[in-house]
Amino acid sequence: MIKKEIDLIPSELCTIETHKYYLSQKEGREVSLEEAIVDFLINYEADFLTAKQIEDVQEQNDEIMKYKWIESEKEGYDIGIEKAAEEWVKKYGSIWREEKESLEKNKFIEIKILIQGKKSIDIEIAHIAEIAKKYDCELYIHKKMMKYYNFVLFGKKEYLNVKSILCPKYLEADRGESVEFIATGDRARQALDETEHFIHDLESMDPNQ
Repeated sequence: MIKKEIDLIPSELCTIETHKYYLSQKEGREVSLEEAIVDFLINYEADFLTAKQIEDVQEQNDEIMKYKWIESEKEGYDIGIEKAAEEWVKKYGSIWREEKESLEKNKFIEIKILIQGKKSIDIEIAHIAEIAKKYDCELYIHKKMMKYYNFVLFGKKEYLNVKSILCPKYLEADRGESVEFIATGDRARQALDETEHFIHDLESMDPNQ
């Protein structure tokens, strides 16, 4: 297991992916995710969080002002900013924050695959890494109780980039377990579709072969 647990939110991971690209351009080589995360956390995270807080407050205020206008029109009088803010936070605040930090909002596609074939399968991570390279995307895998991972998302799920040096050769998944993938990139959907087909093919293989 990694020595220090790195807890990210989707917008941070999206920013790190962009940071990895520009860092690779600057270095003239393919910078690993591990390097990009460390560089981001040391040199850019504080500024990122400050800018994000300012942006979030502004966007939230805009939503409150829209709510104020709509409710004032309904009531026939100006309900006031204080009442509008209180009502909006109570009705929509948590929903708004959840949507803003959703995977989809931050350019990630997610799939969950339930293992239903034989008793267990051994997923060859290198093969999935080749799929990610083929479609020029970043692909992350999650399964409960993974020994190695790059970061935790929302403090809940561990994710491992399939191109990471931390990857084991195989990841075992038992019947009834779920394996989750998130991907980002212009052809992320194709990468996830091929990954899903690959795993279903593993499930259908004769265990005696």
